[in-house]
Amino acid sequence: MMNTPMYSQPQPHSESAYELFQRAHPGRGSLRVQASTARGSFPVPGALVEVTRNFNGVTRVLYKNNTNNSGIVERMILPTLPSDYSRQEATAEDSGTVYQVSVYHPGFVPLINATVELYDGIETILPVALVPLAR
Repeated sequence: MMNTPMYSQPQPHSESAYELFQRAHPGRGSLRVQASTARGSFPVPGALVEVTRNFNGVTRVLYKNNTNNSGIVERMILPTLPSDYSRQEATAEDSGTVYQVSVYHPGFVPLINATVELYDGIETILPVALVPLAR
């Protein structure tokens, strides 16, 4: 009778939903969020901007930063589908990658899960109009 070891063989690494997403989205798009109030007249500095995406029921924060003195967070580089998708008839309608953006500031009503679509090699600008809290 042969002696067999009592340990299990190492299992191959299974990729997380986020790792699979990254492999399927090798492009890169950039996002700029511009937070303002009073119909765009005043920037909102110090607002927290979060970019998220849902992976199999779990929301993952992909980017988090505060707006500068001009109310802007820029150069958020995020995975996108390759630009080839937009040039092929079969995939042109589904060539963007969707993210959710939330913006928080203590003096304003939070903006939760605004949808933004990013494209490979393109900077997308998302203007956000924040409403002051009633005093």
